[in-house]
Amino acid sequence: MSSKRLIINADDFGWTRGITDGILRAHKDGVVTNTSLLVNQPASEYAIAQMRTAPRLGVGIHLNLCSGAPVLPASRVPSLVGPDGNFHAAIEMARRLSRWRVSTSEIEAEFRAQIQWARERGVDIAHADGHYHVHLYPVSVRAFQHAVREEGINFIRTPLNMVVPRTSVVPQSHGGPAYRRFAILAYMHMLQAGLFRQFRSVDFNLVPPTEYRSDLSRLKEGWHLAIANLPTGCFEFSCHPGIKNGGYPDSDNLRERREFELAILTDPELRNVVEQQQIELINYHGL
Repeated sequence: MSSKRLIINADDFGWTRGITDGILRAHKDGVVTNTSLLVNQPASEYAIAQMRTAPRLGVGIHLNLCSGAPVLPASRVPSLVGPDGNFHAAIEMARRLSRWRVSTSEIEAEFRAQIQWARERGVDIAHADGHYHVHLYPVSVRAFQHAVREEGINFIRTPLNMVVPRTSVVPQSHGGPAYRRFAILAYMHMLQAGLFRQFRSVDFNLVPPTEYRSDLSRLKEGWHLAIANLPTGCFEFSCHPGIKNGGYPDSDNLRERREFELAILTDPELRNVVEQQQIELINYHGL
């Protein structure tokens, strides 16, 4: 076993065919080892059907409160949906979660329904995480913990990030002023040591330095730099590949970078970096 282990996880499996096909290509022709499934979405059934073509791809659950319709009837989760019966959009849901304007019991019930939806279709759920990090808000974090525990999922994405290489004493994995960054860091450590201690996770999520994350012209450089400097331990690196002509959701705020990410993930240069650093690529089942 290598002293450096890395899960490369592609989020949003099943959101659309374009995203699903991009993830599958990034796995078959690139370095993606794991993915997170969005259920009850336009391509969820398609994604599950395609899983048989990728038996080495680990598949987790991407628990969702802000895209499409809930699994449960809207009448059972009224605080989570608008008049049309769909989840509130991501920005509005973030406001509601921040202001405790949602029901914790409804969140837990919907999370459990999403897990059961996937299992009923034969998905061996490798781990759990949250779409747009909805599971990490104080109002939803205990609902997430209860749902995942009661449904027998043992692995979750850690809330702890590590920027590699480190370029500042001020935390760089979140935005805003320094006091906000330190507060978020303290909160995430509290979650890991408290509510999440019963679950297994990697050591940290791998995050490139800030200056590489939003500039597409520097994205490849930042990813290579982070992986080339991977410390000893077990890490997860999250990505969002896709194929444009397969369609993206109207609400997708990553649509401009998905094909850039796919190109990096399938470029032999990135695999060469992994091999040169003697990094073992695994999925969540490999933990």
